[in-house]
Amino acid sequence: MLSRAAFRWMARGCAASAVLILFGCSSSPKPYALVAQLPPLSQQARIVAATIDVRGPVCSVRIVTLDAARAWAPVCLVQKDQPTYKSFSIGGQKVDFGAVGNGFKVLSSTLPTLPAPLSSAASAATGAAAVKAKAATATQAPTATSAPVAQVAAPGFPEQWNLSPYPGHVKLQGQNRGFLVTSAVLTIHGSMGILDVTYKTSYKPLHLKCTVIANQKGDLTLLFNPSKSVNLTGGGNYNVLLSSEGESISGNIWDSHGFDTWTPSLPPQWVAVSYSSD
Repeated sequence: MLSRAAFRWMARGCAASAVLILFGCSSSPKPYALVAQLPPLSQQARIVAATIDVRGPVCSVRIVTLDAARAWAPVCLVQKDQPTYKSFSIGGQKVDFGAVGNGFKVLSSTLPTLPAPLSSAASAATGAAAVKAKAATATQAPTATSAPVAQVAAPGFPEQWNLSPYPGHVKLQGQNRGFLVTSAVLTIHGSMGILDVTYKTSYKPLHLKCTVIANQKGDLTLLFNPSKSVNLTGGGNYNVLLSSEGESISGNIWDSHGFDTWTPSLPPQWVAVSYSSD
């Protein structure tokens, strides 16, 4: 993603042309991201978010699952990168993508294997799916015997992917923090974001990772792992939208939609204090 300010800065430093729009000031292709199309957690195994950042010959894969402490980030290498065909080596395995509609579909018959769940019990006890399942079964009468817990298979590698702008490298600071928050910083490195928050009271500091998805308008969607953020959201929405409001005297501004439901709530407005497209 190129912010409005960054784009204007590039335009002043480069010759204005169609090449500028596509590639910036160099001959290297503009970075982009592939974002997996996933059904809601209640309808699929356990993948929260999956992204592939592509920056010229370099790519990085990040797949977040409910029951893993860390995102799955296998080694990724770009083998071919064309407008309608892409080929990557992901975890040592060749994966081909072909353009379908506005996105890409995996063409490979054999796909990388994601790590297996820690345990079926852990899978059932984490995230939004578990919250929903608990609510659905709360009114059921207890049975004399418990059914055996089904084993949870490792989720398959996503097959449908959308093409999205590359979020870039951005450092955002929360504004209008209120009386509880002493500092709030969101550091974005491509499709990964890190939220660091400190409080005046006895609340523990936050250090939460999230997946960042950008759009052509400059908006940013933050996808937090519900198994990590459940205490803040009460089991509610774990996605937060940062809506781009353009430039102000203090810099580029984003309004947050979702942080107001967290406990404690986080700043409603965020300003970029640094930015790099790569």
